[in-house]
Amino acid sequence: MSKFVNQAFNRRQILASAAAGTAALSFGRQANAASGQIVIANWGGDWSDRTIEFFEAPIVEKAGYTVLRDLGALDQRRTKLLATRRLPRGTLDVAHLDDAGAFDMESQGVLETINEDKIPNLKDVSPQLKLATFIPWQYSGWVIGYNPDKLKDPPKSFADLWDPKYAGMIGLSDVHWFHHVEVAALKVGKSLDNINVEQVKAAMMDMKKTSKPRIYPGHLQQEQALKNEEVLIGTNYKSRLLQFAAEGVRVVPIYPTEGAISIVYGLVIPKKAPNLEGAHFYCNALLDPAGQASLVQKSFYSPSNAKTVLPEAAQKQIAFTAEEQKTLHKRPHAWWLKNRSELLDFYNKEFKS
Repeated sequence: MSKFVNQAFNRRQILASAAAGTAALSFGRQANAASGQIVIANWGGDWSDRTIEFFEAPIVEKAGYTVLRDLGALDQRRTKLLATRRLPRGTLDVAHLDDAGAFDMESQGVLETINEDKIPNLKDVSPQLKLATFIPWQYSGWVIGYNPDKLKDPPKSFADLWDPKYAGMIGLSDVHWFHHVEVAALKVGKSLDNINVEQVKAAMMDMKKTSKPRIYPGHLQQEQALKNEEVLIGTNYKSRLLQFAAEGVRVVPIYPTEGAISIVYGLVIPKKAPNLEGAHFYCNALLDPAGQASLVQKSFYSPSNAKTVLPEAAQKQIAFTAEEQKTLHKRPHAWWLKNRSELLDFYNKEFKS
C-alpha cells in the first residue's frame, strides 16, 4: 500500500487567469531565449488543449522553444518509444504516459533515468509518486460514484459492489478492465500485494452472477448511462466523476473504505532524445505550481507539485484528504507485466461475455 505524502495546500486564493502569465515570465528569464524544437508525444483532445493552454504556450513556447506535437493513442506512443531502441537517434523528446506505461517502458530499457538537478520543480513532488524514469504530473484514484437522488443507501466499499441489492445498477467501463480486476483483488485480499489470480477470477465471476454489472465501452458511454439513469452506480477515477458532475450528471464520488486505487499521469524522456536540454525544460515547466493550479481546476486531478495553491473550494472538491492519501493503493506494475495476458483473456472470454 502506497503512502502518499500529504500535500500542504494553503488556503489563499490565486488568480488563475494571471497564473500562467506569471509563470511564463519566470521561465522566460531562466531560459535566456532558448531555441530549438521539442517533440512531444501526448494524448489529443482536451488533454492536449489544456497542456498547451497552461504550460506549452505560456511557458515553453514563450521561452523560445517550438513544440511539435505527436498526438495519438497510448499504444501508438509505446510502439514509437520501443522503436527508438533500434535508431541511432530518437524521434521524441518527451512522452506523456501513466505510471503503468512508464513502468512497462522502463522495464524494456527505453527511458532516461531522471536527473532531478535538471528539473528543479521535481524536488517539490512526493517521492511516493515517482519512478526512476517517471515525472509525475497529476494523479487521481479509482473510486465509486453514485446518483444521490435515486440511491439513498449507496455502496461504501468496493466489496459492497457484490451485494445483490445493487443488481443491474452498476455500470463499468470496458477500457478500464484492469481496475475491475484490482477491485476484485482488494475484496479478496484487502491489498494489491501478493494477488492470487485464481481467487480474483472467482471473485469477478461471483460479481457477474450477483450484481450483474453493465459494461460500457468507455468513459463517455458510462457517463451517458449515469446521466440517463440507466445505471445508478459506476466505478471510475474521482477526477472523471467530478468531470461528469460538472457536465450535469447527478453523480457523487465516494472514497471506498478499502482505499482508492491510484493513477498517476506524467512524463518520460526517451533514451536518444534529440533535444535533452529542451526535454528537461519542458518537464520542469509542466511542474510549475501556478500552471498546475489552473490545470487541475479543469481536469479535477490532484496536482503533483505540493507547492500548488488552490482556492479553498477547489481544494476541498479535488484534493484527497491526508487520511485518504495514506490509503491510496499503488498499482502492482510488476505483477501486471506477468499476468496481464492471462487476465485480459479471462476478462474478455469469461467475465464480459
